[in-house]
Amino acid sequence: MTLDRSAAAPQTDHTRAERILAAARELLLAWGYKRVTVDEIARRARIGKGTVYLHWKTKQLLFAELLRRELHEELGAFAAEITDDPAAALPGRVVREIFLQQTRNPVTRAIHAGDSEILGALAVTSAGRPVIRELGFHTLLARLVEVWRAHGLMAVTMPAADQMYTIDAVLTGFITGGLAVPGEGLRPDRRADLLGRTIEAALETSATPDEAALRALARDVLAALGAARDALVT
Repeated sequence: MTLDRSAAAPQTDHTRAERILAAARELLLAWGYKRVTVDEIARRARIGKGTVYLHWKTKQLLFAELLRRELHEELGAFAAEITDDPAAALPGRVVREIFLQQTRNPVTRAIHAGDSEILGALAVTSAGRPVIRELGFHTLLARLVEVWRAHGLMAVTMPAADQMYTIDAVLTGFITGGLAVPGEGLRPDRRADLLGRTIEAALETSATPDEAALRALARDVLAALGAARDALVT
């Protein structure tokens, strides 16, 4: 798999492109990537098969665009929450919100969990990397940890790489669920609270930022989110 956009045809008809992406999303969740064909997408979107190829030359490019779109919207939702409440930029709050987004959006949950039943060949890139890394989540997480350390919210005595791994591993575990003690019986918001508290206890310092410090933190976290969103559309 490649996420290179260079082969994708220009989207001269925005409305038509949106219909194609909506149809592809519905079929991806219903059948999984492997079973979905361009013929089926065209039928669901009520257009000709050739019209799909005017926008994307291959099925793979179409679905790669869909995954970018879903993650772009998710990051936008994070940014909106932080804009409304700067305290939402704190580490535990950010990770909590990422988890909650997964409970609301099965496509981004599949991206974060590397769900091959839904994503099929899209789950891993041609270079052998998980698609979530290819879409820039690793880069974003590295930047967020850098910001949190700079603002004194994570200890600099622990390597940043260890903090990144801890966040990624714990978040993935909460998304995919437990084995010995499955989490299906817990409401999503309760699971999100447990995740947020776990990150707070494991990684956050005892620093209590005041209002000015929270605004400064929010500014830097929003910049990181903005850069990640820009990378998904350029």
